[in-house]
Amino acid sequence: MSYYHDFSEYLTLKDKIVWTENRKLKYSDFNFTTDPELKDLDARIGLHSRFNVNDPILFRSHTVFEPKNAKISDTTDPRDLRVAQVKFDLLEAYRRRMEKEVDSFRKLSVKDLKASDFDKMHRRYYSDFKKEWLSYNDSIYNIRTLERLEKKVKNELK
Repeated sequence: MSYYHDFSEYLTLKDKIVWTENRKLKYSDFNFTTDPELKDLDARIGLHSRFNVNDPILFRSHTVFEPKNAKISDTTDPRDLRVAQVKFDLLEAYRRRMEKEVDSFRKLSVKDLKASDFDKMHRRYYSDFKKEWLSYNDSIYNIRTLERLEKKVKNELK
């Protein structure tokens, strides 16, 4: 990412990969581990958002991947990277939905928003993402399931 809003945002994002359409995850973004407890990969992703509820509403958000905490145990199965990427992309789709909700607040000139409203919204979108992701948990390595989810997310990110 080449532009940061301020130093605080820089400190938060400097060691993370911020989602962009052209930046795809690579094996080198993960830490290789031989931990027998880890099945395939642990792709650490999250939402970062900052806001000011005063009029006009200021809201910045990013979908981030945390290479420092991401682990992979097998670099021979190309599905691992596809699974990690579609997880990252799915969270980006949820982040965009959250942005649309914030845009609707702006258009309606909602005046009585509190910081807690944005905190709740952030948690709700992440929780909804997590619930959807977990619904694929047992079948995400099935190639048809993976392709179906990739197509769904790609369409949403258009």
